[in-house]
Amino acid sequence: GMNLRWLLAALVSAAILAALHVWAIMNFIYWKFRWFDTPMHILSGATIGLIAVGVLGNRWQPWHYLLFIAVAAFGWEYFEYVFNITNVTATYYVWDTTHDVLNDVIGAIAVYFLARHTVWKPVISHG
Repeated sequence: GMNLRWLLAALVSAAILAALHVWAIMNFIYWKFRWFDTPMHILSGATIGLIAVGVLGNRWQPWHYLLFIAVAAFGWEYFEYVFNITNVTATYYVWDTTHDVLNDVIGAIAVYFLARHTVWKPVISHG
């Protein structure tokens, strides 16, 4: 079933992400420091990863995890597009989206390796 410890970690991570985001919006951090978007996307990718590990629990496959991350990352980018939370020119938009998704993936990969060395540790049979 689900792994509550990982879901709790995801909740804490999401709360930190939300607090940082609100602070950043109120203080124009995204505009003052272009790079701030990068760690935020890495953290959001990690948060999505934590949710995925928590939801998938012990009944997981690498492609389940990958699908979960892809749907969440592209879903967010689509949400940004629909609500026009995006940056200026069309050419820049393509780069920005690619950059965001790559950073989401970096965070998600970090969590994947953490899971593989803890809850999803392969059972080695000495047969």
